[in-house]
Amino acid sequence: MITPAKPEHLEAINNIYNQAVADGLRTAHTQPISLNQRKEWLSNHHNNTHPVFVYLDNDTTLGWLSVSPYRADRQALNEVIEISYYVDYDHHGKGIATDLMNHGLEFCRIKSYRVAVAILVSGNEPSLTLLEKFDFTEGGRIPDALNFEDQYRDHLYMYKKL
Repeated sequence: MITPAKPEHLEAINNIYNQAVADGLRTAHTQPISLNQRKEWLSNHHNNTHPVFVYLDNDTTLGWLSVSPYRADRQALNEVIEISYYVDYDHHGKGIATDLMNHGLEFCRIKSYRVAVAILVSGNEPSLTLLEKFDFTEGGRIPDALNFEDQYRDHLYMYKKL
C-alpha cells in the first residue's frame, strides 16, 4: 500500500536513505542524515503540493518517494518538481520503486506539474534503469562532480515532461 508519509514513518524513511549513504555511490551525502534533519525535511513537504509517499507492507515501510520543489525560490520553475525515491536494500527487485514511481508521477499529473526532474549519481544503474523505464531522458551531466574517496562520478539530471 502506498500512502502519504506521517511522522511515525520518519525513522524507517531515514534508515532507508542512510543505507544509500553507506553504499557510497547512490547519493551525494557522505555522512548519515540524522533523524532531526529528516524531521525538518518532512516538515518542508506538504501533502497537497509536495508530498512524501511511503510503500507499506503490514505497516512496515519498505520504500519512499518524495515530490519536492525544484529551485523553490525561482517562481518561473514552480511547475517543475524533483522526484526522489529509495527502497530498503532487502526489498530491491520486487517492483516497489516501480509502484512508487507510478504513484508519484500520477500525483504530479493530477497537480498539473509539467516536468519531473531526477538527479542522480552516474553508475547508479538500478535508478537509471527505473527512470528510463518511465521515459526519463538525460537533460544534463556535470562530469566528475562527485568525489567519493577519490572516486569521481558524474551528476546526472534526468527529466520527463508530464
